[in-house]
Amino acid sequence: MLGLFPFIAAFLFELGETSLSIAGVVIAGFAVGGLFYTLTVSRLLPRIGVKGLMLSGATLVALQLVAVAMGPQWKVQAVSLLFMGWGFYMIHGCLQVFASELSVEARATALSLHSFFFFMGQTLAHRLWFRHPACRQGSDLLTAAAIMVALGIVCARLLRQTRPAGRAPELIARA
Repeated sequence: MLGLFPFIAAFLFELGETSLSIAGVVIAGFAVGGLFYTLTVSRLLPRIGVKGLMLSGATLVALQLVAVAMGPQWKVQAVSLLFMGWGFYMIHGCLQVFASELSVEARATALSLHSFFFFMGQTLAHRLWFRHPACRQGSDLLTAAAIMVALGIVCARLLRQTRPAGRAPELIARA
């Protein structure tokens, strides 16, 4: 998903936008989406839960990847990346929580492995996918959108929250 950023300027150039500062504004939309997530997560979590956050986040990212694949002008892409950032942090925040809960004794190792596989996925996508001459921007982004939806569904179905060790169930219910 983050492998898209280096190509934003090239995509915009193909659409006739030659200003690199515009590409920066479009990419900044993703960071603004992260801020929007920060402002909304405390209200979203009680309403839709962790599974809802993962499914909604993955779907939101997928929809925005499809929107960017259609090649809209830069203003629309900036808004799309804002929503993409919001959705990305919805699913990413949940996955980080699950990674940190894998093992209390090996929390740092679990988070390190989480980061390792995240960036290995980016590397593989770049090496095998974005550089292949048969691939074009639209098909790449549509494939990434399908993968994001699949990731959201798999994570929502397979990941389960566990009770913290040493806490009574009634204390967790009140927390």
